Amino acid sequence: MNGGTAFYDAAELGRLADVNLARSWALLVRAMGAAVGEADSAVLVATGFEAAFFNGVYATGPVSDPDAVVRDASAFMAEQRVPWLLWVREGVDDALLAAGRRAGMTDAGGPPGMALGSIGPAPESPPELEIELIDSSAGIDIFRDLAARGFEMPIEFATRLVSEATLSDPGVAAVLGTVAGEPASVALVCVTGTTAGIYMVATPIEHRRHGYGAAVTWAAIHEGARRGCDHAILQASELGAPVYRAMGFVDIGHYVQLEGPPPDAG
Repeated sequence: MNGGTAFYDAAELGRLADVNLARSWALLVRAMGAAVGEADSAVLVATGFEAAFFNGVYATGPVSDPDAVVRDASAFMAEQRVPWLLWVREGVDDALLAAGRRAGMTDAGGPPGMALGSIGPAPESPPELEIELIDSSAGIDIFRDLAARGFEMPIEFATRLVSEATLSDPGVAAVLGTVAGEPASVALVCVTGTTAGIYMVATPIEHRRHGYGAAVTWAAIHEGARRGCDHAILQASELGAPVYRAMGFVDIGHYVQLEGPPPDAG
């Protein structure tokens, strides 16, 4: 295994991670036929789901007029009538965060950003785990089911987020791990440039602590490498962060999330 920061320094990995996060969400949401917009150096997406996490404003760099970006984002989300989050990686744009708080946005935590600076050989997968690329409607249904159970989210969300339209994009691939024919773990990779963004790594509780999540993550990373990537990024859950550090991922800064005001009910 060869992780670390062989090709990029931490600042550049962070910038590439921000771009991948924003563009990946835009890709997923466009495939749904939902709303995508831009405001300065921020990408705006609204799935229509009534859960703030699924409607986001992603800063890819410092903006020139923070107050205007917050106003534009608020208007965009109000038109879509959804709750939403502003995502800014720590140290990227403190002025934008300050503008959000002035507008009444509230702190909502945020995940650590992590990066693998070079892609080396993957370790051996658990011998009982078989890993394959998803290339059928039946496989997509399995992905949706595992994602819904692994993240404890409504199946309707997973069904809209991952579809044949999603996987028809040349920059997107999904991997599935099975044990004795039973689906056990999934992961999604979204490619931007030479960045492999890893998303939706999901393992239902009955299959956890066997190394399956790490194995499908490695498979997704190497599928990204096959498509021209030389590094990988992700945003880690509390459960996943120790696993990713053991794989060689390094921390590149927490994402600060501010929750936008609810849409006007009037």
